[in-house]
Amino acid sequence: MSVEAHVSNVGWQPAVGNGGTAGTTGQSRAVEALRVRLSGELSARYTVWYRVHSAEFGWLGWACDGADAGSAGYGRAVQAVQVAVLPKGDPAPGDTACPFKSRSDEPASIIVRSHTSNIGWMSPVGGGSVAGTTGRGLPMEALEAQLGWYGHSGSIELRGHVSNVGWQQWSAGHCGTTGKSQRLEAVQIRLTGEPAEKYDVWYCAHVSGIGWLDWACNGAAAGSAGKGKAIEAVKVILVEKGGAAPGSSSNVFIGDLDAVAVSGSAVSGESLGLSSGQKATIGGKGAKPLNSIALSVAGQTDDGSISYAVMDSYSDWGAFSSDGGAAKAVSGAPIKAIKMSLSGQFAANYDIWYRVCDSGNGWTGWTSNGQACGVSGGSSGLCGIDVVLVRKGQPAPGPTSNAFIETSGIGLVSQAHVASAGWLAPVGNGETAGQTGMSRSLQALYVSTQGIDASVEVSAHVANIGWQPYVSGASYAGTVGKGLAIQAVKLRLTGNDASKYDIYYRVHAADYGWLGWAKNDAAAGTVGLSKQAEAIQIKLVAKGSSEAPVQDHAALIQLPGLSAKANCSGLGWQASVGNGGVAGTVGQNRAMEAMQLSLSDSSMSGGISYSAHVSNIGWQSAVSDGATSGTVGQGQQIQAVKINLTGDVSNYFDVWYRVHVSNYGWLGWTKNGSPAGTTKLGIPVQALQVKIAPKGASAPGSTSDSYFETYRYMGYQTPGSYPKVSCNSVQLPSYCTGYFTYVTPSRIPYNASRQDCINAFVQRAREYIGTRYIEPWSSWPGDAVDCSGLVLQCLYATGMDMGWYNPYNHRWLPEQTYNSMNWYRNNTFMPVSTSAMQRGDVVYYRGHIGIYIGNGRIIDSWPGIGVTERSVNAPGRVIGAARPFA
Repeated sequence: MSVEAHVSNVGWQPAVGNGGTAGTTGQSRAVEALRVRLSGELSARYTVWYRVHSAEFGWLGWACDGADAGSAGYGRAVQAVQVAVLPKGDPAPGDTACPFKSRSDEPASIIVRSHTSNIGWMSPVGGGSVAGTTGRGLPMEALEAQLGWYGHSGSIELRGHVSNVGWQQWSAGHCGTTGKSQRLEAVQIRLTGEPAEKYDVWYCAHVSGIGWLDWACNGAAAGSAGKGKAIEAVKVILVEKGGAAPGSSSNVFIGDLDAVAVSGSAVSGESLGLSSGQKATIGGKGAKPLNSIALSVAGQTDDGSISYAVMDSYSDWGAFSSDGGAAKAVSGAPIKAIKMSLSGQFAANYDIWYRVCDSGNGWTGWTSNGQACGVSGGSSGLCGIDVVLVRKGQPAPGPTSNAFIETSGIGLVSQAHVASAGWLAPVGNGETAGQTGMSRSLQALYVSTQGIDASVEVSAHVANIGWQPYVSGASYAGTVGKGLAIQAVKLRLTGNDASKYDIYYRVHAADYGWLGWAKNDAAAGTVGLSKQAEAIQIKLVAKGSSEAPVQDHAALIQLPGLSAKANCSGLGWQASVGNGGVAGTVGQNRAMEAMQLSLSDSSMSGGISYSAHVSNIGWQSAVSDGATSGTVGQGQQIQAVKINLTGDVSNYFDVWYRVHVSNYGWLGWTKNGSPAGTTKLGIPVQALQVKIAPKGASAPGSTSDSYFETYRYMGYQTPGSYPKVSCNSVQLPSYCTGYFTYVTPSRIPYNASRQDCINAFVQRAREYIGTRYIEPWSSWPGDAVDCSGLVLQCLYATGMDMGWYNPYNHRWLPEQTYNSMNWYRNNTFMPVSTSAMQRGDVVYYRGHIGIYIGNGRIIDSWPGIGVTERSVNAPGRVIGAARPFA
C-alpha cells in the first residue's frame, strides 16, 4: 500500500510505502486530501476504499485506488480517515458521491472598487454591482479590479482615459490616478490567459450629465473622451464565452476613437500648436519652418503604435520616434521630409496617410505607411503637415502624385544662428546667411552641399574661444546659447568631388561691412579686433568657372603686429616692444633721441610712417617701416612725435600713441598723425607707447593734454567749482584794452603745491606795500590799487583766472567797484570760520577785503594810507572769511 498526501501550502507530495509518513511533522501544515493505492498481487485481488472527514465539509464520499479524497484550495484539514480493503468487484462500503472538493472547479469572479472624489477608496463590490456613486456629481478618479479564479493562470488589465492626460498604458488591475484631482473619463478592461479563453468581461459606465451607457466588452472603450465628462460609476461582470451580453451594447462610448494627434515646434522654438481628430493639421503656407514633430493616437483601443522619422539637410534621416516622443531635425534646422507608420493590430485596422507643405513648393501629394514625403534638396523646409487615419482598404484622402520631390542639380545650403533671432531659414548657393544692418552677431553656422560627392568642413573663430575644430554635416560651427559671436571662418571641401570645385565665402563684419572673398580654407572675417561677424555669403563654384567671385580686397582683417624701438641717451638702442608696449625709459631721466617703428603679420597692404620733432632741428620728414626718425649720437632730444598708418591698413585700423615727457610723465593719447609731446618748451620725450586698434575703437586711455606748446599745469588745484590756479598767466578778454589791463604774471611752477600758491599770493601782496589807494584801480606795484584790486593782482600771481572780475571791468563797470562785497555775497571762495583763519585766506569787512598773512595780521589797501601790513582788526569789524586755496 502507498499513500500520497496533499498538504496545505505545499500541494501533493510524493507517495510513501509501508511504514512511510505521508504529510509533515513539526511544520504546522494540515493534510487536506489523500490518494491510496495497492500494488502487485494485492491490486489485482483487492480494491482499497477510503474517505476523509474534512473540517466544515464533514465526511466526504468514498474514493478508491488512487483517486482524490478530501479538498484543495479551501484550507480545510483532514480530521479523520476511514480505509477499507475489499475483494475486487465488491461494492463500495458507502456513498461515493463527492469524495473530493477542488476550489479550481468554482467559477471565476471579479471584485472592483472605485476611488471617488471627496470620498477616496470605496468598498469593493462584485457580481455586477455598482462601484462608485450616482446622483451625487462625484467624479471617479481611479478604478481597481481583482480577478479570482483559483488554480488558473491569467489576469485582468485596465486602461484609463484621464483628464489632462489622455489614454494611459494598460496596467494590471488598476487605472486612473489618485491625489491629483484628475477625473477618469473612460475605461477599457480585458482578460488575459485562461480567463480570456473561458470568459468575456462586460462593463458599463455611468457618465456625468449622461447617465448609464451600454455594455462594452473585452477591451472596448466605455465612457467618453474629449467631452470633459467624468465616469461616476461602473459595473463589471464575467459571462461565459459566447454568453449573451448583460444588456444593450450599442452605445458604449462618446467621443472619437482612434483620433490622431500631431504637434510641432518651429526652428525658432515656438509651438505650431496641437491638432487631433480623424484628420489632424498643423501649420501651412506662410507658417514658420518645423524643427520637430510628435504624433500620438487618442482613444486607441487596439494594440500597436505610431512611429515617425524626419529628415533634414545636414543629417539625412533621423531615428524613428513613437507614441508622442519628439522626432527632431538637428538643432535649428528645418525638417525636409517625414515618414510615418503604424504597427500591431492598429496597423491591421488602419492606413496612415500624410502630406506636407514645403516653404518653397507648397502642399505635396499624399503618401502612406512609411513612405517618404517632402522635398530633398534646396533650401526650403516643411511648414505644415496633414495626417489622416483611414480604415484599411479605403482610398487615399487626396491626390498621391509628387509626395516626395527630389531636387536635381548641384547646390549648397547654409543656415545662420543670429543673436536675438535664433536660427534663421536656410539659404541657397551665394545667398546671405545672417542679418545685416541690425547689429546682430552671427553665432552658429550649418553648411552642406547637394548633388555632389563632397561635404563642407567649417572652422569658426569665436569670441573668447578662438579657432574651433572643423565640423561638418549635422554639427554646426560656433556656439548656441552662450552669446558668443563668430568673428572669422574657414571653409574647405572634402570627398571625391572636392577637387572639382572651389568654395568661396565672405563675411559681413561689424563696422566694416562686407569684406573680400576668401576661398578653400583661407580665413575670412576679423581676428584680434573683437568685431562680430553678422552675416556670410558662401558660393560653390566649379573649378575654372567664370562665376567665381572677384577677390579684389582683403577677406581677413587681422590686427597687425607692431615693433617699436627707442634709442635713449646714455643707453643707445633698446630692445623692441610690441603693440601697446613701452619703448624708452621711465623714471631714469633719459631722453629719447631716435625711434624705429614697423608692422608685421598684416593681412593687407600698407605700413607705418612717423616723424619726430627734435631739439635744435624741429620737425623732421616722415620715414616709414623700420627707418630711423630722430638722431643718433648727436645728443639731440626728441620732443614730440607724429605717427600714421598707410595703405589698406589705414582703412581698417587707427594708430594710437602717447609719450612720457620730462617733469610731466605720461601725456594723453592721440592718433593718426596728430602731434604727441611738446614743442617750444625744451621738454624731452623719455618713452613712447604705440597701440594699433580697430578703426573707430575707443582711445586706450585719456586723450587730454596729448600735445602742448605752453606749460600745462599739473599741481595742486582748488576743489569743486572754485576759481582754478595755473602756472600759465591769465589772459584778459580781447575787449580789455588801454591802461587798466595789467595782470600779474603767474609765478607758481607747473607742479605747484598748495603752499606754493599761498606763498605766491602773500609774497605778491608784500610787493604792493607802499602802493597808493585809488578806487577802483587794480594796477602794478607803485601805481595804484584799491582793496579788491590788490587781492585780484595777488590771485593773478597764482594764475587764478577770475573771469568777469578783471582790472578792466573793475575800473569801468559800476557793479564791480566793490568786488569785496560781490565775492562775499556770492561765496566766490570757500567760506571759513573767522576763528579758523589761516595764512593765505581773505578777510571780509563791511565794504572792504584784506589778505590774511597769519598771526592776526593782514595786508590791505585803505583810503589815504594805501597798501600796508596791519592788525586784522584795524579796518573794523570782521564779517567773514574765505579760503581761495582750500
